[in-house]
Amino acid sequence: MKQYLEIIGEIESLFGKLKVSLGATPQKHTKVVAKTPKAETAFSGLTGDIYSLVQDGFFKEPKAISEIQGKLRLEGIKKPTTALSGPLLLLIRKKVLGRTKPADGKGPYKYHQR
Repeated sequence: MKQYLEIIGEIESLFGKLKVSLGATPQKHTKVVAKTPKAETAFSGLTGDIYSLVQDGFFKEPKAISEIQGKLRLEGIKKPTTALSGPLLLLIRKKVLGRTKPADGKGPYKYHQR
């Protein structure tokens, strides 16, 4: 993305030089700044709390949702397991976490760090 912005900047500079050579008055050049999506830079709320567990290495070993709930309770965050499923799914979609089902197909998913 940064590469494209540099190319755009060079093109705008060349257009400015072309205008000057044709006799037009130059305009001030405004710099184009790339914006990173907010979701990629930081997570907020319960998702942010779970993400901080990822950064602390809590998910190096696979964990069940009840284990995640227990760890959050130790940190003073009391939420039902049903409230955890949405933020966990978001972190899976953002490829921060992965989840696996037991080999026999029975039992809860285990969440792990990617």
